[in-house]
Amino acid sequence: MGNQKKTRVKQQYYIPLEVKEETIITKEYENAPRQWSKIGNKMVRTILIPATKEQYEAYMRPEWKEDKRQQRLAEKRRKREQAQEEHRVDPSVQGWDTAVSFEELHDTGYGFMDDTRQDTPDAILEKEELLDALHRELAKLEELDQTILQMAMNGSSEAAIGRKVGLSQKGVNKRKHRLLEQLRERLEDYR
Repeated sequence: MGNQKKTRVKQQYYIPLEVKEETIITKEYENAPRQWSKIGNKMVRTILIPATKEQYEAYMRPEWKEDKRQQRLAEKRRKREQAQEEHRVDPSVQGWDTAVSFEELHDTGYGFMDDTRQDTPDAILEKEELLDALHRELAKLEELDQTILQMAMNGSSEAAIGRKVGLSQKGVNKRKHRLLEQLRERLEDYR
């Protein structure tokens, strides 16, 4: 009993090929058995094509991924419906397919400004003074610092800024944060 050899049977993998009227089947597979297989989340008539494990996984991975996404979406819908039946709001089940009112977004502070309000003349004057002071402070900076801030405000990455001005990404990061802190301190009176 101790001398028994364990033989490992190599598992055969098959890729399900959906058979439709327009599917062209080569001679070697025309007599292959046809069966119903699940591809993604639907049952279809297929021929099973022999494949290696790597081929099988490469072919099926997108199908598995989509199937898993559909399962997560169905679970989220189920949880959302259950929460609605219990008359409670569950933010964990709010998703891209969830209808949300503008008022709810506004109440949660999702980033919408109240566009209907009018700035008072004093508020407008304060903003103009702050902008003038900001322009004066920016003009006092070295050309290198102005370039760094200008490129950062235009959305350039720190690495791209570094290549342009001859600094490392880390150097740009430190300098940018130091400059922004200096500007905050200098403009403190205008807040």
